[in-house]
Amino acid sequence: MDNLYYTKNYINIQDYNLRILSTTTEFIKNIKTVIFNCELVDENIISCPDCGSVSIKIKDYYVRKIKYVECFGLPSIIKIRQKRFICKDCHKTFNLSPNIVNKGSSISIPLKMKILQESKEKQSFKYISNKLGVSITSSISLFSNSIDVSRNTLTEIICIDEFKANTNQGKFAFILGDPLSGDILDILPSRKQEYIYSYFNQIPKEERFSVKYVVSDMFESYRTVVRELFVNAIHIADRFHWIRCATESFNRLRITTMKYYIKKAETTKDIDERRELNLYAKLMKNYYKLLLANKYRKEDIYFNTEIYVPSFKKNCTRQEIIEFIINSDPELEEGYILLQNLYKLSVLTNYDNFNDNMNEWINSARESKIKEFEKTLVTYRSWFKEIRNSFIVHPITNKMLSNGYMEGKNNLCKAIKRVGFGYKNFKLLRNRIMLISNNKTILKNEE
Repeated sequence: MDNLYYTKNYINIQDYNLRILSTTTEFIKNIKTVIFNCELVDENIISCPDCGSVSIKIKDYYVRKIKYVECFGLPSIIKIRQKRFICKDCHKTFNLSPNIVNKGSSISIPLKMKILQESKEKQSFKYISNKLGVSITSSISLFSNSIDVSRNTLTEIICIDEFKANTNQGKFAFILGDPLSGDILDILPSRKQEYIYSYFNQIPKEERFSVKYVVSDMFESYRTVVRELFVNAIHIADRFHWIRCATESFNRLRITTMKYYIKKAETTKDIDERRELNLYAKLMKNYYKLLLANKYRKEDIYFNTEIYVPSFKKNCTRQEIIEFIINSDPELEEGYILLQNLYKLSVLTNYDNFNDNMNEWINSARESKIKEFEKTLVTYRSWFKEIRNSFIVHPITNKMLSNGYMEGKNNLCKAIKRVGFGYKNFKLLRNRIMLISNNKTILKNEE
């Protein structure tokens, strides 16, 4: 009996009325399982739950199986030889339930808590269910019925973005967070203007007006919502996104030039000229990342380091490769200089001299008459104020504000989706992301 007493303490069964009679192992569905054979001790006077009468008698016995947490490295089941009573006065049939399990449930409370604890990790419900020996349906149902993560209060700085989620409201989910605390404030099933406008409009004005900075990409719906509902906030266009506009413009120019050389090589009869044209096109394709590299972010040693170039059959520095490619076409060279000048602007410019530097770059791009940059120029004119705001230095962090933090959270959301093989229920996905990201929960049965 002493060994059984120590076993009860070791596996942490906190029910004084539950007595372990024996411990065995069985193979259940080809899985070795620990079986605890127990009985429920009736120490107190038992009364009828309906009429309160103490005139009761034992009707019969039955065995109740309860899934328990892992013990000794194996899944475990508690088998209780339980009494069923009947009231002599009102003839009500009832039984007594142990404290380790809720009425009508076959999963113990410790195991339920273990499932919820495992749900905080970046793993699928299938993995959790197989690990703890319960069904996937039970794990998902328990999570849905127990966890409800409410939205967090809007903070001084909020970042807004979207990620692909395929919700019933659209293809993209809307996410907002606080870069200072690192918390996700909320996730919505749609990024459509009408939806997010209605969402923010329901938030009290005092809370919305306390927001000082809103960082986003250059999605027009976001700008409309910020202008109308966050009247005291400065809207910041994320640095990465407005620089990417010019990067994509130059990349389109590179592709156009590359295709031009390929087509020209096909119609050229001179073998040496054809070989040279194909070489230019091949280098533009193979070293496109090198052409897009920011000289003002990478160290000089990166561009001066030699690498082997199969087309030349010798080692060349990265700078020599770049010069060889851009010297093949005047327009490509001019586009490359424009891109590098924008990189320089993004690194060396501050809020005060932004207007002069950006206007100078816009004029240079306009005078180049490169059609691939026309869309970028239109975007920069339209978002000029928001782009300038991206050079504001926050007094607390002493850094310029960006949406880099939110991009990291987007990767987390995608990873949770990928590990879980997708989620049909958006609310389930939202609560899971909020739980894993913020590590804060609100149990539905708590007050």
